Amino acid sequence: MTTTIEKTGSIPIHLWSIRNMDRALDELCEKYAPETPEEESRLLDLCPYFATIWPSARALGTFMSERKSLFNKKSGIEVGCGLGLPSILAAKIGASILATDFHPDVPFWLEKNAALNEVRINYSPWDWTRPDSTPGIQPGTYDFVLASDVLYEKRHPSDLVHALRHLLAPGGSIYLSDPGRSYLKAALAEFERLGFQRSEFVFHVEESSHLPEHRLEKKRPVQVFQFSC
Repeated sequence: MTTTIEKTGSIPIHLWSIRNMDRALDELCEKYAPETPEEESRLLDLCPYFATIWPSARALGTFMSERKSLFNKKSGIEVGCGLGLPSILAAKIGASILATDFHPDVPFWLEKNAALNEVRINYSPWDWTRPDSTPGIQPGTYDFVLASDVLYEKRHPSDLVHALRHLLAPGGSIYLSDPGRSYLKAALAEFERLGFQRSEFVFHVEESSHLPEHRLEKKRPVQVFQFSC
């Protein structure tokens, strides 16, 4: 583990993250040594990719820090929260936030990061590709929904858009950040088909690395989208 300070606008966020992702993946493969396709698929689900700070989380955090009134005193939910940067920022701004993720190790990291930033975050395990899988999720009640860098598979655009719409309260907004993955275009088309209005923003943020000097060497553009009906 290592701690870093993320400067999301005027609000610093302290985060525990994995010190060396390559080493963590090697140790996971040595521990489980998959021999069948099913075991390999399960191992892929257990990979701790969530435990690093991704550019899309940084971009969404920057967007939020510059528009605090969109989140202050409102109720929100983050899907695929990972280390929890957007959720922690929402709590610091003054929102009531529920963080969700499907990875079994996320609660440990999120609890440490929430404590490090002295905020309260509610958590529920939830796989957004199965929107009805968790009784603790309250559909149609959240003023805002957060998601960063979650479009990895062909089935994700439709699944994601319908899951996020399922969560949103009337008059609410969805905030999605994406580094330009190949399935983004399909997701945007699905939002449009369902009648969402879209606003787009671009932020140039640091790359992912456990070494601060490496993060500062590279900047990449990440889009943040606001969807509302």
